[in-house]
This record gives sequence, structure tokens and C-alpha cells, in this order.
Amino acid sequence: MPNLIKAILSLTLFACVFAHQAHSAPQTLRVLNWGEYIDPDVLKEFEQANNVTIEYAEFNSVDEFTEIFFNPNNQFDVIFPASAIIRIMADNDLIIPLDKARFKNFSSLNPVVMNGLELLDTGNVYSIPYMWGTTGIGINTKEVQKVGIDPSNHSWGLLFDSAYRKKLSKCGIGIVNERDEIFAAALKYLGYSINTSSKSELQSAGQLLKETIADINYLHSTQYTDDLKENKICLGVGYSGDILTEVAENPDLQYVIPKEGAAMWIDIMAIPKNAPNKDMAYTFIDYMMGAQVSGRNSNYTAYPSPMLNAQQYVDEEILNDPTIYPNAQTLAGLQMMAPKERQVNRIKHRLWVKAICSNGKWCSVPMQSYF
Repeated sequence: MPNLIKAILSLTLFACVFAHQAHSAPQTLRVLNWGEYIDPDVLKEFEQANNVTIEYAEFNSVDEFTEIFFNPNNQFDVIFPASAIIRIMADNDLIIPLDKARFKNFSSLNPVVMNGLELLDTGNVYSIPYMWGTTGIGINTKEVQKVGIDPSNHSWGLLFDSAYRKKLSKCGIGIVNERDEIFAAALKYLGYSINTSSKSELQSAGQLLKETIADINYLHSTQYTDDLKENKICLGVGYSGDILTEVAENPDLQYVIPKEGAAMWIDIMAIPKNAPNKDMAYTFIDYMMGAQVSGRNSNYTAYPSPMLNAQQYVDEEILNDPTIYPNAQTLAGLQMMAPKERQVNRIKHRLWVKAICSNGKWCSVPMQSYF
């Protein structure tokens, strides 16, 4: 009998030790985010605080996101897609509705950002904003002056007016390779809404893009930032934070929101339906919404945080820059991209392919896109 009791006690002790080890073993959190879009120290600190290992993957365009996300070998717990595709993901049951009660700082989200996100995520059900920004123009003031252009001319005409464009093509033009962003710029220049569904207005923008792309150096997801810094191009069209990061290192560079206005976009955090570790995903998103963490990420990326309580942790030079944290006048000229009807997307995609393939240099996009 004593031997039996010893055996039972030994098994009980083994079970307790095993359970403790299983409980304390590091978990894994799989994250898919845009490239260079988070302070690396924030990730390290989250891992240490939560006894978790983060498997972190990056993408640089919607097409690349699509390729990685739908790869059957991949599963992610938290994703950071552009808000423009959130409704399609929700309608196709790819992401889960979020329990907002699990986010301590939800009430600190900027209502301007949340109202913009409402266009894409009705009721703000599936997403939490991470950062937001604009798509505008990066100018190398020294180089554009050399070709006879006034760098204080903050207009989309620098790209779309053939007289300006021909001059600037001598010192180089690079454009971010994102269809909807560049269509939005062309529509703004023409005086149309970036959310137009008018076939004639879309065709006018498509024709303008065809003429414009014939004169540029390239379309690329990220190259325009390095090339602006290294004087390989003098005009770059792309995301605000990407260009502003280089502006901080080079006094000859500036980022401008054109006087005609620009597209405002929001990158969001969401949890895929097939996420293996949903509980830790909630913990991670809640952590990213923390005032200090969100402020640090704003400093690192040069994008504005959607968390109002984060602004106390944002560097003054960033917080006071109207191209990063726009004032009321600038905000009035910004427009969120709303979801497009399938027919509108088909028209835009056809016009985009025609524009980039017309001269044989840029014909590299798929003929069909999931988003």
C-alpha cells in the first residue's frame, strides 16, 4: 500500500511539473505587416512581457500581401492590411469580428480616423486602426530647381501636366506601384472624387495615367524613397511616412500634400478567422494601442497614430509637422477611398493594365486581382 501511495504521489508530482512547463512554454504569435512599419524594440519587449515568440513576415504591396496571406502554408494571428480591402475580407469570412471590450484604450481612438474607417468597416466591427497617412509627392528641391521648376509649386500638376513632367523626367520620376493610390491622384488632379463610379471620369484618369507613365523612370513599391535620398530621382509619388523618413536625413527633400488634395488611407489590425492563437492576437493588438507604444511607433515610422492619448509621447517635430499630423485645413482636402463596386474595379484594372503596358516597360501586374 505505501508503494501504491508513493506511485500516485510521483505521478501527481510529474503531472504538476508537466502542466507548469506546458503553461510556461513560449507561445508563438504570427504577424504579417508592411515592411519597416514598427519599432523593432516594441516587438522584443512584447515577446519578453508575454513569454511569446513572434514570427514576423512583411509585405510591400497589396498584391504581395495577397500572395503571402493566401499561401496555404501560411497562417497568421494578426495582419495589418490596408483598410481598402477590409470589407472584401469580411464579406468573404476571412477575418473575425473583434470584441472591443478587450481593448483598454478603445475610447482614445481619434474620431476623425474612426469616421473615415466607418466607410470601409461599417460599425467598426472587424478592424482597429494602426497608423494612417496620405499619398503625396516627395520633392528634391535642389534637383527640381536645376531643371527650371519652382519647388514651392505643390500641385499634382508636377506629375500630370506634360510641360512640368517633361522637365522633371530629365532628373527622374519614381511612382509607388499601387493602382488605386495613383488613380486617386489623377482623379484629384482632374477635379473628380477619388471614389467616382463614372466611367467617363475613370477613362479620363486612365488616359492621363497612360500619358504620365510613359515619361517616368519606374513603378515600384519602395524604390522611390532611396532614390530621392540618393538624387537618382527628383520627384517621387508615394506614402507620406516613407518619404518623410528620408526628409529627416536630407534637407533638400520635402514631402507635400498637393493643393488639390490627396487620398487619405488607414492601415488596420485584424485577426484572421484561421488564426491559431487568437487570445495572444488580442493581447498584441491591445498592446499596440497603448499610448506609449503607439507614440513610439509614430516616431519610428513618421506616420500619425490614431490614438489621441499617444500624442504626448510623439516627438514635437513630428507632432507639429502638418504633413504628418494634418491641420484642419489640410484634413479638409483629404478623402478616404471607399469600397468600389466590382464593375468599377474591373474598369480601373483594365485601364491600369493598359496604362502600364502601353509602352512595354511596366507590364508586370496580374491581369486579375483578388482585391
